[in-house]
Amino acid sequence: MTGYEKDLILAGLFFGVAINEDTAVVSGALLSCNHVLPAWQPFLACFLGMWSSDFAIYAICSFGGPQVLRNGFVRRLVAPEKVDIASRWFEHYGGFAVVFSRFILGTRTALLVVSGLMKYPALRFLMATFLGGIGWLLLVYLLFAILGTGATVLFGMRWIAALVMFFFGGAATAVIATRSRRVRAQRHFHHRGAQDTKRNGSIDSAQENRCNQADLS
Repeated sequence: MTGYEKDLILAGLFFGVAINEDTAVVSGALLSCNHVLPAWQPFLACFLGMWSSDFAIYAICSFGGPQVLRNGFVRRLVAPEKVDIASRWFEHYGGFAVVFSRFILGTRTALLVVSGLMKYPALRFLMATFLGGIGWLLLVYLLFAILGTGATVLFGMRWIAALVMFFFGGAATAVIATRSRRVRAQRHFHHRGAQDTKRNGSIDSAQENRCNQADLS
């Protein structure tokens, strides 16, 4: 393999993590595992790509503010519901949530967006994403060093688990939302009924007072 071809591969890994991080990271680990490239080269290319893309999302949201969420591209990138959940996580755990979001599928982008919207200090953000990125890559490369190419199965299982959680979580959310709407509707009905009863009682009382006054006169 020529030096030009190696540079193209490393550039592909650098930019690829912004499109599909798992695919790029696993590809880099496979190149290292099969001794196509020295381990440090794909490792560094993936890390720098992850780190810079994380900071790009943070900077856009930090300077753009809440109106960024109204953008159609951003709404396709991360759902508003995930941003709400990530906000609660960030309020409780701060930078630790950003560090460990790298290990939990489906949480990273939302937490990057929230970090920018909440104006999390840039140096702390860079440190959190540095630790998360290095830790994640070390774990992946260690798995491939121990299990070889068979480690790719773990990533398939990771996506399957995420899909199962997504569908079951979505179904549970729909059920809870339906029950909540039903309870609110029942409460609203009872409240309106109580108001109507009170209003009717007031009308009856007023009519009775008028009749009493007519009798006295």
